[in-house]
Amino acid sequence: MPYLVNKALSYHRDCVMAANMMNRFPSTDRKMQYDYLFNTVRAYKRPFIKWHKPEEDENLATICEYYKYSVEKAKYVLPLISDDQINDIKNVLKRGGLNQ
Repeated sequence: MPYLVNKALSYHRDCVMAANMMNRFPSTDRKMQYDYLFNTVRAYKRPFIKWHKPEEDENLATICEYYKYSVEKAKYVLPLISDDQINDIKNVLKRGGLNQ
């Protein structure tokens, strides 16, 4: 739970330092973390900010599926494969359907 609170607070400029302080001491009791944040962070309505999610690379997923590689291995191999080879792999992996 403290991880989620610290992550949510870290998206706001005025709360970054308080969240970082709590990240430095992860074994602190939850009640103690709550009291620190309650007394440190100024109370006002903050706008909702969506959490950052990593972008999915279509070429990376194609390499993972075709060669049965893990994501780490596929990241290592991706710069070694040309765009033409990736297009050929995508053509091999094409499946039938209504949108052909």
